[in-house]
Amino acid sequence: MTIEIEDIDSCKKRIKFHIPHKEYQAKIQNSYLTLARQVKVPGFRPGKAPMSMLEKRFGPNVKKEVMTQLISERLAEVIEEKGFRSVSPPKLLEVEAEEGTDISVSASVEIVPEFEIKDYSKLEIPLEVTRVTNEDVNQVINYQREQQGTKVQVTDRPVEDKDFVKLDFKGTLDNKAFEGGEGTDHIVQIGSEFLLKDMGNQLIGMSVGEEKDIPVKIPENYSSKAIAGKKVIFHVSLKGIQKSQLPELNNDFARNVEPKNKFTSVEDMKQKIRSELEEHARKDAFGNAKKLVAKNIAAMNPIEVPESLIDEQIKHMVIQALKKEQQTKNQVEPTKEEEIHVTDSQKSEHRENAIQLLQQEIVLDQLSNNLKIKIDENELNAEVSNMARIIGETDINKIKKEWKQNGLLVRLQSRIKRDKTLDAVMKDVLIKEEVVDRKQHIDNN
Repeated sequence: MTIEIEDIDSCKKRIKFHIPHKEYQAKIQNSYLTLARQVKVPGFRPGKAPMSMLEKRFGPNVKKEVMTQLISERLAEVIEEKGFRSVSPPKLLEVEAEEGTDISVSASVEIVPEFEIKDYSKLEIPLEVTRVTNEDVNQVINYQREQQGTKVQVTDRPVEDKDFVKLDFKGTLDNKAFEGGEGTDHIVQIGSEFLLKDMGNQLIGMSVGEEKDIPVKIPENYSSKAIAGKKVIFHVSLKGIQKSQLPELNNDFARNVEPKNKFTSVEDMKQKIRSELEEHARKDAFGNAKKLVAKNIAAMNPIEVPESLIDEQIKHMVIQALKKEQQTKNQVEPTKEEEIHVTDSQKSEHRENAIQLLQQEIVLDQLSNNLKIKIDENELNAEVSNMARIIGETDINKIKKEWKQNGLLVRLQSRIKRDKTLDAVMKDVLIKEEVVDRKQHIDNN
């Protein structure tokens, strides 16, 4: 089969080839023979109907099916033979099929352009490990003390930050009560996520037995749409104040706070907590360095990204942004993905990020092929098991089957492959390790 390949641009190829008439005819005859055994023709036994009658009844459909199958098979063979990484099904441009002559086919296919990964062995990557301070260690210990703390009544002072308050409240909007705006003997901590900051600040300084009208501006993203973004009034009656009394920090506390860690003393607890925090800091630093490696290697290998991939990525980004917005607003019935239309402004907003992400994925995919990165079943099962434990699922085979059907398993495999590729690349680049203060680390990111 003679094949002609023409470059339309770096991501599109025009493929031209011929299908011999003899091959086409042979396929037609075989189709009729198969059809004769399958269909019932009045007056004839199965398989004995004259070919002329089959041609008259089924000819157009048979020829169309054979033509479609031959073209599809030939295009697939050409794409595989040439090593094209197609990103969408080929599009037929022209088919010339006059009776008794060879069939001439012209089609276009969108592909990932060929490229060679440039040498990255001299690439220098900073590994910024956040310094673990005494304050960091003490914060962990204080959290553990708070977890085991007891609440004691306060009678000699007004409300302070971090106190637990017991109160009755009744909210009104435009002098009318609203659903969920009333409570009795409600206990909440000042400064916690369960109390609106605007309200908590105005409770500070109140004394037990005091009543007060507190104006509160409700956040725009508040769960109750009826009052979201509006100004309401809460009439509050303070009924009690409690504070946390923390256990004494001594060797007994250290030995009993977390039996699995087997702390022998306060000093031993501090050392082990510091080691754990340093391990987390190094792990985070390594993760950030891997992201930087992916970004830098993609920048070293600029490639044109197929438009169909860009459109697909933009739609994915729009869908994810919409889902996040709907979750924030607690929308009960999220919009179906097939109903989402990407606007021109959304395309402009997400295009640059979409291209950068796709460039990274294409380059890393090429790298994984070069490095012969493989994922075995044990690695996949281990990752599925870890994720299953998080969501409380025990049947691994069941969850793998579900994820395979909805596409999550393929995405998980891609993520594992990406991580393994970057782990391999990290061994070949120049790592410049540096311990940095937390503020410096935040500023650099």
